[in-house]
Amino acid sequence: MIERANNTVQVGASNEKRKVQAKEAYIVRQKLDPLKTYILLDDVWTTGSSMMAAYEKIFQAGARKIVIAVIAKSG
Repeated sequence: MIERANNTVQVGASNEKRKVQAKEAYIVRQKLDPLKTYILLDDVWTTGSSMMAAYEKIFQAGARKIVIAVIAKSG
């Protein structure tokens, strides 16, 4: 459903760079069902840039029920 559009690395990047990279990092190639529930899972929440960018992409693709889960928070 959602996949990486490029191979950018967030580790060690500044908060501003993370936000810019994250907005271009993901792609959804299909229309999503607004009645289904979609789960986004991330291993570590540092700035939230990756998760929020992924959320925005699947929302734009039609998802309306989106659950976010994170394993650990950095800092």
